[in-house]
Amino acid sequence: MKQEKNVLDHISDYQLLYDAYHADGGFKTGQYLLQHPREGEHKYRRRKRMSYYANYVKPVVDSHVDPIFREEPNRNWDSNQLFSMFHEDVDAAGTSMNRFMKKAALVAKLYAVAFIVIDNFADLPATVADTLNDRKLPYAYIVTPSQVTDHKVNRFGRLTSITYTEPAEDADGNITYGSNSRTWTMGEWILSDSNGKVIIRQKHSLARLPIVPLYSKPMESGNTLPQSEFYSISRTNMSLFNRCSELDEVLSNQAFGILTYPLGENQDTDEVQEIVTGTENLLGYDGTLSKSPEYIGPPAEPANMQMSQIDRLIQEIYRMAKQSHTTGVEAKASGVAKAYDFEKTNPVLADFAANCELAEVEMAKVFELWTSAKLNYTCSYERDFGIIDIEQVLKDADSALQLNIGRLFNKEVKKKVVAAYLGDIPEEDYDAVIEEIETSADDAMYAETIQTINTSNQVNSNDTTE
Repeated sequence: MKQEKNVLDHISDYQLLYDAYHADGGFKTGQYLLQHPREGEHKYRRRKRMSYYANYVKPVVDSHVDPIFREEPNRNWDSNQLFSMFHEDVDAAGTSMNRFMKKAALVAKLYAVAFIVIDNFADLPATVADTLNDRKLPYAYIVTPSQVTDHKVNRFGRLTSITYTEPAEDADGNITYGSNSRTWTMGEWILSDSNGKVIIRQKHSLARLPIVPLYSKPMESGNTLPQSEFYSISRTNMSLFNRCSELDEVLSNQAFGILTYPLGENQDTDEVQEIVTGTENLLGYDGTLSKSPEYIGPPAEPANMQMSQIDRLIQEIYRMAKQSHTTGVEAKASGVAKAYDFEKTNPVLADFAANCELAEVEMAKVFELWTSAKLNYTCSYERDFGIIDIEQVLKDADSALQLNIGRLFNKEVKKKVVAAYLGDIPEEDYDAVIEEIETSADDAMYAETIQTINTSNQVNSNDTTE
């Protein structure tokens, strides 16, 4: 029998990561299912057609990125029309800085690094007005490590040269079939076709590469293309893919019992095979026999073993991702367990948020070099990514308000509830709710003041009468 080769023998690490995250490639076609030594081609093809992919890679990768961009970072720079437009449209396709950085962060988390290229147009307009009108200013795009074909670093681990593939374009800038190769050095960039023929060679005056690597976590200096922390998880999800398919096969083949029929002295196997059984049929048999027809069921151990292995693999995925709270299964955990889970997760998110900050600052520096501007750019990402238990927040707030310590205390408690419960509503609606709380508090203070004045006047009046 022709044996199927191991699918990992002929795909790259990056291809497996891409397929695992996007549920594509061999997970979509079933090609990532390994053929059993005694499995025929017909059954193998049928099993591939019936396969399904339980995607655990995407939720754990997203859980490392979404909390960082839950709130937009605080960004500041000196007044500059060009950079303000760049901030609103980073890639010349209408993508804001926040959305662009989230896209880059997803690439970096999945592949361990994303290379952000800040390029500029060759034919720049003469005036700022024309530059803004035509959007002829620096733009950014993302290069994945799978596109990188060559690179060099200096003794400090800084990139001094990088070559990567990109889609080929026609004279009008439209993407065509094939790919080109672009090389950046400290003083020039070179565009070559797939045969190595130079199409464009042009100098630049940046004295550095206009490329900012965004790493998923702190890396050793000079390790430009590190292994993804999600590669092992993708391999595990591939094993899970196989286990789920094998469990389906076991259940399909053994889900129904088999009827055994004892043969009488005058019966042969051909006669028994012609018997039709069912809920609407009568099955007769030789009553003199010591045994009657009965069903025998398949053993449950093979299915139980597969289900146990599936559960173990799922737990391993979340253990490796340090995201045990992302299982999608509601479970009551103690406060200590939640705190311990948070202590494992928060440093990972905080480190990545710091890397995103550094990447943005470097992008602004490249923009300054392209435009001869001075931006003094700063940005600040969230550092605390604790999971908010809204139910507990509401209970605590209710208990605090029942104490009725004072007007200002009650107002601040209500603000905390709004921040926890309505943090994802539009900013103008959020501000309106906060303003209503402030107004209600002011009205309560006014009513208290009037009551105090009236009470004082009443007392004074009674004193005068006496």
